[in-house]
Amino acid sequence: MANNNSNLHSNDLQARTDSMSVPIPTQITVNIENISMLKEIKQAIKMIRGVVSVEKSPKRKSYERARADVKAGRVVEFEDLDALKSYFDKL
Repeated sequence: MANNNSNLHSNDLQARTDSMSVPIPTQITVNIENISMLKEIKQAIKMIRGVVSVEKSPKRKSYERARADVKAGRVVEFEDLDALKSYFDKL
């Protein structure tokens, strides 16, 4: 009988744990041509039900993007200019 009670208790605990899980928020990126519209666009997005926060991310500098490319392996090396031209001709 004690075995039955412990089984019920663990099932109850699992059910409570499952119902307390925190949803993982999803992010979207919006690119804006006219920076002067940023304030109005942020206000409009905040009015949408379910939006938790609206943040402006700083634009990465070109050397930061280049370092990220190197780290991710998005770099191609060429021995000379002819090899570079040949590579682009094949694209």
